[in-house]
Formats: sequence, structure tokens, C-alpha cells
Amino acid sequence: KLPKLKFKNNPNQKILLTLLILFLFRFGNTIPITGIDQEALKRSFLQMDNKNAIMQIINMYSGSGGATLISPFSLGIIPFINASILIDLLTAIIPFLEKLQQEEGEVGRRKLLFYKKVLTLIFAIVQTVFLIFYLKTYFYSTAFFDLFSVGTQLVTGSMIIVWLSNIIDSKGIGNGTSIIIFTNIVVTLIGKNLFNTELNNVFFIQLFFLLFLILLICISQTARINIDVVSARQLAFLENMEKNTVTDKLTSNFQIKDSGLAIKLNQAGIFPIIIAANIFPFFTYLTGSVFEKQNVGLLNTIFYYFLIIGFNYFYTIVFWDPEKISEQLRKASVAVVNITPGKETVSYLENVVRSTSIIGGIFLCFILILYDLFKQIISGPLLTQINISSLIILVGVAYEVQKTIRSLYKNVIDPTIN
Repeated sequence: KLPKLKFKNNPNQKILLTLLILFLFRFGNTIPITGIDQEALKRSFLQMDNKNAIMQIINMYSGSGGATLISPFSLGIIPFINASILIDLLTAIIPFLEKLQQEEGEVGRRKLLFYKKVLTLIFAIVQTVFLIFYLKTYFYSTAFFDLFSVGTQLVTGSMIIVWLSNIIDSKGIGNGTSIIIFTNIVVTLIGKNLFNTELNNVFFIQLFFLLFLILLICISQTARINIDVVSARQLAFLENMEKNTVTDKLTSNFQIKDSGLAIKLNQAGIFPIIIAANIFPFFTYLTGSVFEKQNVGLLNTIFYYFLIIGFNYFYTIVFWDPEKISEQLRKASVAVVNITPGKETVSYLENVVRSTSIIGGIFLCFILILYDLFKQIISGPLLTQINISSLIILVGVAYEVQKTIRSLYKNVIDPTIN
């Protein structure tokens, strides 16, 4: 039993298993779907200059663009992301689902995961029908059996990806969904040969700007504010210290700040960008067929920024409930400094959480705006080949993965832990 336990918790085994899963996933992307003219589809895709909304989604989430453009894994993780979004929305408004998430622990989370898988199957079927209808001109045969065969391959591939993602979550290093998206983005960037350009002043200016953007992205993922809290014991201590020196007061205040309640500026991490990047191409596809081209650009941009700010706000409110945080502080005999426990604390935390979520979303939009402005001023091959949303996802996932790996190796790198 002991060797099995050691094997299960071994960081090396977790990392190797994750890499093996990613290898299997990428290998599946090289298998062409039967019944589709891949060469004709690829030529059409290249003529679109990668601006087609539907193909952007396929390219981002399945890492396509190589010899095989449409594979059984072409839907990628999109159906599971859509299912997760809907379940999270329903969890915020349906008490039964909220109880599963908050009160029933691991059993409740497994039930929610099962609901997400069922919903993933439904979304995969719907999106497969939509994709088949969109690509029907590239089919060798449009007979029902041939279309059904292609649809079965796509739906099955999507469910296999969910299964592989869950293996990474349970037995690998975690964050399976994000890591799969991360892998696809990296493969796509490698296929673009970003550094196969002339090394001139424009190239190095663009490279420096990209490094600056990466710094801003890291700040957006790590920045946080600290709310000072004080325990009942500290309150009694402070009352006894009122007659003491100013130095003692400063020392006690520093101790209170050191045990504060930290709130991340981007509590939702990269999920607002992932969700916005998932929905936005469909919106551009619809607006492109309804409105005139000169009026579409600004409308699409405003909608994209609205999606980022809105989903950042939503995820923060859902997963950082001020009432529950206030109740946990009360049970721990801890209060926010200068704020009365109870309704006043809830109101204060609500204002802080709402403000930080909106500021965090605006900061992400600022990065996008800065990128667009700079690209208009200095146009070059390096910036034109990089999608800023993909870069934000890439940096955000890389940051989370390194944190996870550091925690896995904590007992190895920290000599004080036996």
C-alpha cells in the first residue's frame, strides 16, 4: 500500500502523466476525419487569411492549421467550456445546485461534474450539427450516413477530450481544461514561425513591446488588495495598548495588516478571456451577415470588451460570495478593521468585490486596447501573427502551472519539511 501511495503523490509521475495525455491529445489532432476534402478546406481557410470566425474557434481550441485541419478533436474543449459556463450560471440561481457546490463537498462536486458532462454531450451534438452545416460544401458525400459518421467522430472526440482533461485534473497536475487550451495555442504559435523574420529595429521594438505586455498580463493575474482584519484577541490587545506608546500602536497595526484578507484584482483569472474568445467569433459571424462592414468593427470591439468585463464581474460574484465570507469571518471571531460585523461587513465586502472585479476587467481591456493601438503605429510580422487574447491565456495558464508545480515539489525544495 505504501508504494502505491508514494506513486500516486509523486510529482514526477503527475507531470509525466500530464505530458502523456497531452501527447495523446495532439496525436489525435493529426488524424483526419473521413469524408471531408481536407486540402480544399485548407486552401479556402488560407484564402480567408484566418479571419473567418468559425475557423478561428476551431484553430484556437483544437490547435489545427497543420496537414489535418479537421480532426475528431476539432471541437476541442469548447463544448465542455460552454457546459461549465451554463452550470455555473445555474448554480448562482438554483438553490439545489448551490447546495451541491457549497455543502456536499466532494460528492456534490462529482454530481456537478456529471451534469457538466451530460450538458457537454448536448452542446457537442448541437455544435457538430452547426459545423457540418457550415462545412457541407467540403464533404465528398452529403448522404445521411456519411454526415452521421462525421458527426459521430466529432462528438466522440469532444467527449474523449473531456475524459483526458479530467484525468489531468484528478491524476495529473490539475487545470486540465486550461492546459489543453494552452497546448493548442503553443502549437499554433509554433506553426506560425514567429521568429522566421528579418531581425531589424522594427522586430526588436515589437519584441520589447510584447515583453512589456507579458509584464502587464502577469500584473493583472497577480495584483491584489489587502483588507485589514482583526481577531477578538487582537481587539482586546489593542484596547489594552491604548495607553501605550505610538511605537507599540504602529507595531500592532502592522501585525493586523500582515493577517489581512487578500482579494485578487482578477479573481476569475483567464476565464473571462477564454469565454469572450469563445463567444466573440459567433457574434462577429452574425453581425457580419446583418450589418454593413463599416459599422461592424466598432460594434464588435465594444461587445468583446463588454464580454470580458461582464464575465470577470460574474465569476467574481459567483465564487467570492460576500455573505459567506462574512459568515466565515464571524465564525472565526474575526472582523474587518473599522467595520461592524454583520450587514455592514457584507455591504463593505460587496462594494470591494464589485469594484475589484470591474477594475480587473477594465485592466484586461486596457491591455487589449494598448496592443491594438501599438499595432496600428508599428505594423510588423511579429504582432500581426500573435492574437493578444491567446497571449493573455498563454501567460495566465503558464503562471498557474508554475504555481502548481512549485506546490507539488514543495516537500522537495523546502529542506525544513520532512
